Amino acid sequence: MEKFIHKYLNNKLTEAEHKELQTWLEKDKENLKVFENIVGEWNLSKKFIDQSKGRILSQILNQNKLSVEEPDFKRVLWSGTVKKIAIAAAAVVSLFILNLYDFDNNKSPVVESFDTIKSGKSKAILTLDSGKNIDLLEDQNLNLESDGTKIVGGRNSITYLQTNSKQTEKKYNTLKTPRGGEFFLILSDSTKVWLNAESQLKYPVVFSSDKRTVELTGEAFFEVMPNPDKPFQVISGDQTIEVLGTSFNVSSYEDDEEIVTTLVEGKVNVNSRFGDRKNILLLPNEQSKLNKETGEIKNVEVDPNQFVAWKSGKFYFRQQKLKDITKVLSRWYDIEIFFLNSKTENKRFTGRFKRYENFDHIRSIIESTEEVSFTIKGKTIIIE
Repeated sequence: MEKFIHKYLNNKLTEAEHKELQTWLEKDKENLKVFENIVGEWNLSKKFIDQSKGRILSQILNQNKLSVEEPDFKRVLWSGTVKKIAIAAAAVVSLFILNLYDFDNNKSPVVESFDTIKSGKSKAILTLDSGKNIDLLEDQNLNLESDGTKIVGGRNSITYLQTNSKQTEKKYNTLKTPRGGEFFLILSDSTKVWLNAESQLKYPVVFSSDKRTVELTGEAFFEVMPNPDKPFQVISGDQTIEVLGTSFNVSSYEDDEEIVTTLVEGKVNVNSRFGDRKNILLLPNEQSKLNKETGEIKNVEVDPNQFVAWKSGKFYFRQQKLKDITKVLSRWYDIEIFFLNSKTENKRFTGRFKRYENFDHIRSIIESTEEVSFTIKGKTIIIE
């Protein structure tokens, strides 16, 4: 049914396929919800936003005698044929649907045969204070002790268990994920950290001072254990985040122009360490963006699900340039992607898909939009 909906949005359904889609929608309310959400994502495309959104939506609804419910996302309700929506949406380019929902009992579409580029997986290097490196992909049964703190775990995660610390000086460990890697970590204060691909976290084995400070390069999601007596700090490039207990995501890759902090729960203070040294208090569903070149920092309202979906095994892109999307995919699939022209790399796309699918699956869905094409040679991808 995914194929039918994609054809529907591009106004390519045959009469027989249109009837089959309508039968599927009327069969189950869950099917209708899937359809509503996909049409909603489609209508968020740039061209739709740049024009008078309310006027166009009203015109479509009047033509088709459909209804809209408030105050949440506008939900287009099925009442007979809705073919004209597809006609209106067909003018919008640069939009794809990547496994927005699990269609047809999770069956994947048939794809052409290419050299398999597998998704990333849990793997990391743990560097102890002594300088010793431990490959956490190979060492499945880690069991160490450092001055009264046990370090246990293996392939997917490690946990620091503070029993009876005897530390007289602060010792640091570093966890580093390569391209195509991710890892889960529980610090000695029970704070949980999900570390994304090509990222590094430096942290003390035991938080012995009045602040719990860690240093991040790359991307991580934090669930901080509350402790009013010891605020938690994340230093990432030219910014510092201060929290007591909260959930948030930080993206601070060296090759990105901005450091992006997205708050899910609680409150955090984001402090610029240079430039105007402005401080921003973030509330849930807000995001700060720090320009690395100017030091300017600003905050905006966002849907945090878009920025933390990776933690749950999904990718969610919303009106993002293809060059930014492929940067994320490059890190996760450990591939190199090149564009033949700037026009292609600046096309904007919206979509969701499963993070653990092979790259070939993702490639086939993007190409189905007929907006771009891929040439694959080993782990080098050329897009035109």
